[in-house]
Amino acid sequence: MQVGRISEIWRYPVKSLGGERVAEARLEPRGIADDRCWAVRDDISGEIVGGKKIPGLMMLSARYVNAPPERFGVAVGTPVAIDFPDGRSLRSDDPYASALLSMHLGRRVSLIERPPPGQKAAYRLARSMSPAEVRYALGMRAEDPDPDFSSFSLGMLATLSRYATPPGALYDVYPLHFLTSAALNTMRGHYPQGDFCARRYRPSFVIDTDPELQGLVENEWRGRDLRIGDALIHCNHPTIRCSMPGAAQPGLPRDPGIPLAVMRHAGQHLGAYATPRHQGLIREGDMVELLPPSRGSLHVWFGQLGRRSKARLIGLSNRLSGLQDKASARAPAAGTLPPGFQRCTLVRREAESADVTSFWFAAGSGKPLPAFVPGQHVVLALPQPDGTLIYRPYSLSGPGSQRGLYRISVKRELGRGDDAATVGVASGHLHDRLAVGDSLQLKAPAGHFATAPQDPWPLVLISGGIGITPFLSILHSLAEENPQRPVRLFHCIRSARDFAFREELQDLVGRLADCRLRVQVSQGLEEGGDSGLHPGRLDLTQALASLELTAQPRYMVCGKPGFSQAMQQALLDQGVAAEHVQQEFFGAPMTAGDTGHGRHAIRFRRSGREVQWESGQDSLLALAEAQGIGVSSGCRFGACQACEAGLISGEVGYPQGVEPPAGKNRLLLCSAQPESDLEIDL
Repeated sequence: MQVGRISEIWRYPVKSLGGERVAEARLEPRGIADDRCWAVRDDISGEIVGGKKIPGLMMLSARYVNAPPERFGVAVGTPVAIDFPDGRSLRSDDPYASALLSMHLGRRVSLIERPPPGQKAAYRLARSMSPAEVRYALGMRAEDPDPDFSSFSLGMLATLSRYATPPGALYDVYPLHFLTSAALNTMRGHYPQGDFCARRYRPSFVIDTDPELQGLVENEWRGRDLRIGDALIHCNHPTIRCSMPGAAQPGLPRDPGIPLAVMRHAGQHLGAYATPRHQGLIREGDMVELLPPSRGSLHVWFGQLGRRSKARLIGLSNRLSGLQDKASARAPAAGTLPPGFQRCTLVRREAESADVTSFWFAAGSGKPLPAFVPGQHVVLALPQPDGTLIYRPYSLSGPGSQRGLYRISVKRELGRGDDAATVGVASGHLHDRLAVGDSLQLKAPAGHFATAPQDPWPLVLISGGIGITPFLSILHSLAEENPQRPVRLFHCIRSARDFAFREELQDLVGRLADCRLRVQVSQGLEEGGDSGLHPGRLDLTQALASLELTAQPRYMVCGKPGFSQAMQQALLDQGVAAEHVQQEFFGAPMTAGDTGHGRHAIRFRRSGREVQWESGQDSLLALAEAQGIGVSSGCRFGACQACEAGLISGEVGYPQGVEPPAGKNRLLLCSAQPESDLEIDL
């Protein structure tokens, strides 16, 4: 029976990223030959991850740089290019590839080639997802019925309970997934305002079904075979849909109504899983033939009975797992080190001025230091006399190419007014107590305030005081890797004696082909007093008029909160596009963002506490502490991310300028604003 023709064929070089439409594909028993040869790995958990855990992956697309070999498992080693929403394109063989991905996603990840089947540990889950986490990943509410996994074999369920994907492959369940135009048209009828574009669902191929076929026709093809060209494909069972098709994707807006419509009108199934019977070639335009069923009605009846039995077994297992999670729940101990830290050793320190010192750290745990994008920061966990830890973020000030060494440059902070003699707790520890050979815990580089040396746009850098440190990293990296890139640096200091890194900056300017430095001194400098310095505050109008750049630059501003916010606003007032301005500040912002609206129930799952959130409350962090729940914390305004926690259910927002952690199931307790009832993994 002819059911239609192939209208689209897709391959996905990197798991969970958008892919390439192709005219033909060679099928093997393990899937399309050159499909999903790369993946993204979470460096903290060690797991291969996809869009369910890091939704930002859905906004990226991948394509092969060269045509890969046409055999499954051989395409590994063929470089891919990843396209970002801002127009940046990144090759997998770029030394900054994993660091740039981490920066974009807000989570420490690595781009990896598909591990061989024998390396099962590379596919293993760090821990099995709880039933509540599964429901959240599928976009289900508490009152929705349990998801139906009864169509999966017990062997497949056992595999998925231990591995992120079947070992040796990077598809979630089965080698192929397809959609029909009949099913998509049916969903458009239920939800006309939704864009049920096949691309939302990342299919292997799409069948343009014959007009007389209507409804969710692929649901009826369970257990039957399709002949396409010279390939034979077995239809396993309908695809269970999660919430990710409703996420924003390139050219497709976010629409949570799309997965909701599938849940309500299609029983959370749309499309079908399939497995190639043998090697074969399929092409766009190929006729699709549905073959007669090979097994009788008795076999179908037993299959239905088996699925009902498995559904009851899975439901019982889920209830037992929920009880076990509740029984074993423990609140984290106060002062527990958050994930992502590693021990480092101070190998060098050097005074840059009377109150600024640079510190160089090397890996002390035998684990190499992660690469970073110039401009990013690290978080230090600094021990206190009472045994607790405090967390502080510091920009890296060394070149990104210096893989085995991190340099930070820290100003010795003093109090003001009655506390003028008081030294900052963190800067005092580093300046006065940390000696060469000492160790401390350091979290891997993070932050979006950064630029890769090969980014194509010119740079205009505006710094105030110690805000010069991330720009040192950028300038060092450019001098080593792209000295032709145009740079304009405006550095503002209070007095000439505050000019740290003077010789270093002058050397860097000399190593760059098109770099200009202007240093403004706001106090104590008379005209002509120093040939390299300019008295008074920075006149931004005059500065922008002097750029002499042929291409549209990107602007980066760094300093104290008041300085950074004032300079950012001045740039906007001068007509600079907001998307071309980045700002970073050292310290809490001048004004706090909204702290959430309405009244919401906040459940701390492991502690068994439930409290109410009211408009105007300080933060979820303060709410947890008031309940006696031990929580790691640091800056308390979203910079250090020490208070990151798991979000089991609910929705949150963030004030402007705060970078939320990657992943639908993560939140920052100090900054997240409840937009619904929440369940938090504490």
